[in-house]
Amino acid sequence: MIKMFSAFTEEIDDVDAAVFEILSQLNLEQSLMKNSVGILHCYHEFIDSGVVKTLSEKLPFDIIGITVPYVRISEKASSMGLMLNILTGDDVEFNTGVSTSINIGGENLKQVTDKLCSGISSKLNKDEKPPMLMAFGPFMHVLKINADDFVEYISDYFPNVPVFGAFSFSEEIDFSKCYTLYNGESYENAAALISITGNVNPSFLTIAVPEKNIIGELATVTKSQGNIIHSINGMPVEDYVLSIGLVEKKGELEKLYTTPIIARLDDGSTIVRVCIGGDGQGGAVMGGHVPEGARVGFAMLELSDTISTSGEITRKALEITEGRNIIIYTCMARLGFLGANQRELEAKTICDCLGSLNNFYLAYAGGEIFPQKLSGGKIVNHLQNFSLIVCMI
Repeated sequence: MIKMFSAFTEEIDDVDAAVFEILSQLNLEQSLMKNSVGILHCYHEFIDSGVVKTLSEKLPFDIIGITVPYVRISEKASSMGLMLNILTGDDVEFNTGVSTSINIGGENLKQVTDKLCSGISSKLNKDEKPPMLMAFGPFMHVLKINADDFVEYISDYFPNVPVFGAFSFSEEIDFSKCYTLYNGESYENAAALISITGNVNPSFLTIAVPEKNIIGELATVTKSQGNIIHSINGMPVEDYVLSIGLVEKKGELEKLYTTPIIARLDDGSTIVRVCIGGDGQGGAVMGGHVPEGARVGFAMLELSDTISTSGEITRKALEITEGRNIIIYTCMARLGFLGANQRELEAKTICDCLGSLNNFYLAYAGGEIFPQKLSGGKIVNHLQNFSLIVCMI
């Protein structure tokens, strides 16, 4: 059984005051069990000020996480905060690792990921398969890498193991200052893993958009390569979205950023994508892979549609949680869709549903990693965009 407890601060500049505030909320002597791990999410300035490093040095377990632009626990939230969540238990084990540097362009991504997975595997008992992994990484778009590849390589190394996690994000205009965190150090080009073994029975939920909001019939991706869709129903993407009225003229594909695309894959799984912009040749650059043959639909949303899904998935989590902890990641595209004036509406909706529950955390991220169980029982792990993902552990 895993217990979770949390601490929070907005004190960036005074390192001693920030560390004291965190430690005073933790009550480590009473709260820690045999094995523990810390999951840290924070605004990037906590690295520069030294809070992340000093705090990590004060704690007797590994600390792993990412920088994010919004964090929330019960009754505490901030766009410039630090949130530390500790998982602890007597009959569970946590093994962690951080990768070596990933090159821009990703030519060494498989080698680096395999080495990271091998390091985790070497800490497990012989032939032991972890009930789940948690994965964290930088905003791969900055490294000119499709984050799907990272998820795929982990899944290849640990077949049929659910992988849950998130990628870093910052609201800098150039997407800089997106870091992976590990034991006080920060990395712009490294990823990290946690294996969780023992008495753990995780459940997973995800939601993106209401089915009723998908426009018309699903279309077919007829040509794609990596994260670029070249044609849909045999037409260049620009021509296709013009034909269904999503844009008024060519050169406006970036306007589709808040129009999520649902893609049904041949294996029965579903992925959600956002359009980052055009490739200059009539194709669309997506927030992840969309393979040829995928059946896709564009979803038109109002603010109320996004918020309705937040409430729906939270109520479902409460129905099945059975006292387990609740971990929630939601996409930065959803935060962008809410706009500056409604920035906290989704998080507030979730927290209103959770009520007095305090064994949960929520963070916005630059891509979500979610495991789906297919009808035959096989687990497939996918990068998601514009999604809200939940793990009950």
